[in-house]
Amino acid sequence: MGFPVDLSARFLHVIVAVLLVGGAMFTRFVLMPAAAELPEDEHTKLKERIANRWKRFVMLGILVLLVTGFYNYLAVTAPAHKGDGKYHMFMGIKMLLAFVVFFLASALSGRSKALEFFRRDAGKWLLVLILLASVVIGLGSLLKIRGNPNAPAAVVATQEESN
Repeated sequence: MGFPVDLSARFLHVIVAVLLVGGAMFTRFVLMPAAAELPEDEHTKLKERIANRWKRFVMLGILVLLVTGFYNYLAVTAPAHKGDGKYHMFMGIKMLLAFVVFFLASALSGRSKALEFFRRDAGKWLLVLILLASVVIGLGSLLKIRGNPNAPAAVVATQEESN
């Protein structure tokens, strides 16, 4: 579609990932320990108020990450990495792990009775979410800097000069 759309999709993807992963880290390492010191009734009210607001960010964020992620992959990077099996393997692993992160984020911010056990032990599951999200970010970083071994030498030289 062109440079402005490609750049916008990448920027939006990264900024939403930062918001959601940062929110999970803040919740796990700052908010939960601070809220644990509140009396039980205040703690419950605070938890409900935060959950009602945060779940909107989570659901909209997942939608944005899905749309921008698939656009970035299908329209921008996949054509440039045609025939690069390792790239597509790592991208597939990244996507699968991202879906697990999306599921955990949804389970932790939702109200489903079937997934209540995630919310009862939210500290543990937030830690799992944060660790998996870190792996997803690490794989994205690896894919961004590893280059394309199938690219013609002139393309590789141009990419190295622009970095």
